[in-house]
Amino acid sequence: MFKKVLYKIVHIVYSALSRLVLAIQNILSVTHNYQPDPFSGINKHGARDSFDRYEAILKNTDFHSGSLIDLGCNRGFFVLKYASEDIFSVGVDHDWFEILYAKGLAENNNINKSIFMNEEINMNFIKNMPIFDMIICTSIFHHWVRIYSKETAFDMMRMIALKTNKYLIFETGQYDEIETSWYQNLEFMGSDSKRWVEDFLLDIGFDKVKDVGVFETNLSNVKRNMFIATKE
Repeated sequence: MFKKVLYKIVHIVYSALSRLVLAIQNILSVTHNYQPDPFSGINKHGARDSFDRYEAILKNTDFHSGSLIDLGCNRGFFVLKYASEDIFSVGVDHDWFEILYAKGLAENNNINKSIFMNEEINMNFIKNMPIFDMIICTSIFHHWVRIYSKETAFDMMRMIALKTNKYLIFETGQYDEIETSWYQNLEFMGSDSKRWVEDFLLDIGFDKVKDVGVFETNLSNVKRNMFIATKE
């Protein structure tokens, strides 16, 4: 009986501290505001509207059970949305503050099927991760090109294809985003980034690639295509 009381006290304190940390992060703005709170239903100033991309994924996939991983999950928007639908979901990001924020959202909203990891996403990480039914890889590939080189980024994507059981959700920075500091690293895409991505995803092992729309970012006026690559 005494232990049960202690467990209850610890859980109450943990939940209170989690809410406090989340509130402090919001006040101090110590995270990158790329994604909104998935449970608020609103998009705060500066955050990218991820609700539109989530709806596009839902409309173009048949994914009601299985496992999911979001590489570069930021505040955990997609992980938390899918976990709230009873799908085991993993989020990985190299920024500890983003992971702390995502964990706080999960705790405060009683999301039990989400796991968040603070890890550098590199070839070694991808090689060692298990196979997932859906892999989300949005707005991170161009950073791999910048950081690791084009050849390594290509190899990482080939390994991701091997780790994908059904769906890959893919979006990347594009060569026409000339207001960014990294667009020149994507010269290999040529003038038609959309065509390049479609051909590349088919080449690394997917059976079908669908462009599900163009979506605004918070970097420039250039919209990005999002793709769903499928293994049949």
